[in-house]
Amino acid sequence: MLNELSELVEPVHAESFFSVSMTGEIHERLSYEYADAEGYYRKVVRDQDLLTKEVEKLAANMQFYLDKERVEINDEKVKSKVNMCDIFPKGATEVVAVIFLIDFTGKFKPGKNKIVTWLEEEIAPYDFEIQWRFPLGTRIVEIDTLLEYEIYDDIVTLWATEGQDVGGYERMEFVLPEVSLDAN
Repeated sequence: MLNELSELVEPVHAESFFSVSMTGEIHERLSYEYADAEGYYRKVVRDQDLLTKEVEKLAANMQFYLDKERVEINDEKVKSKVNMCDIFPKGATEVVAVIFLIDFTGKFKPGKNKIVTWLEEEIAPYDFEIQWRFPLGTRIVEIDTLLEYEIYDDIVTLWATEGQDVGGYERMEFVLPEVSLDAN
């Protein structure tokens, strides 16, 4: 019966936040929200064994898809890794969030840097937003993507609405601030 309830869970929204460090470490918090009218995930989170199995399954599935993506930082391939997954009911609603913490690391250099991603092209099945937070003082040079986007100094916000073409080749070019050795 519980497996039948899992079939009724419907994805409704996603959001992602990337935090970029000067060292080249990039940390992502990815959240998928699901309409769970029959309470599948609420039942799962109340049973530690079920929760452990579900989280392991979700993390393995996400890692499978990350392994299919191609991500490069300054023309060097990097590997994304799921480091945490959890399930959170959203208050008194039927909405549940599945959260992933994902990390990858590349090598930045003085001057212009770029992050390039090749994703499977698809039609967005729901609305989603992505924010990239670069170190203070970073200058965003150019963005090439199918997504809508805005640049706010060293923050990039991208988004798509349900039915929009997404994925394919995406590129962001940016210049990191110079590091000062002064302690002032």
